[in-house]
Amino acid sequence: MHQDNEFKDPFNMKYLLGALVVLLALPLLHVILAWGVYYL
Repeated sequence: MHQDNEFKDPFNMKYLLGALVVLLALPLLHVILAWGVYYL
């Protein structure tokens, strides 16, 4: 019962944290990939 209420909440902390991680990671993907290619 409790889990059903979490999915109905549009401002769930899990979704907010996931969105922040994705937004922070996307601009850095090319930097991480370039670093890996350069040093490997």
